[in-house]
Amino acid sequence: MSDSTRHNVSRIGAPYTKAEIESLGEAIPMRGEYCPRCETYIPAFADLSAKELQELRELPSIHSMKGIQEKTGCSLVWAKIWVSHPDGSHSLDPSQPCPYCDLPLHVNAKQCLLCKMDWHDSENPVQLGKSIAEQIMAAPEGATIPVTGRNALGSAITYAKMKRPNDNLIIELVPLPNSNRPLG
Repeated sequence: MSDSTRHNVSRIGAPYTKAEIESLGEAIPMRGEYCPRCETYIPAFADLSAKELQELRELPSIHSMKGIQEKTGCSLVWAKIWVSHPDGSHSLDPSQPCPYCDLPLHVNAKQCLLCKMDWHDSENPVQLGKSIAEQIMAAPEGATIPVTGRNALGSAITYAKMKRPNDNLIIELVPLPNSNRPLG
């Protein structure tokens, strides 16, 4: 499985060096602070001082993106991610917790991708599949938990960060059975 489908939810990791960024090419960041709304990691840059970062943050967005690219060698995608998160990760949209697993959901949600519960009929809730929430809670430290679908991936990362932030869990995006579609 490629690194672009594996997400370690326990650690932000070391900031990226210019040499490392250049070796990664067009790959997206796989460590840094995780933004649950954007479902992406916000890269941190080892070769820039706090003063340099602050100066870049004070520029208009387009100049900030160009500056971070020039100073770090990062791609436009990385620059956009960094510029889009001046204060760190975004909070999720207005939410309420899932009544079954506690994952933050949209206020009008009637089912949860994580625990697979559906409560459209509040008198007769049903579980529509195997609960990823239960897998996360039962997994031993350092385990890899497979999930299918990008939405479920984001939910699983958010949940694991909420419930088991220090357990070094890996959430891995896997293809649907009998699927020939690429994961990227």
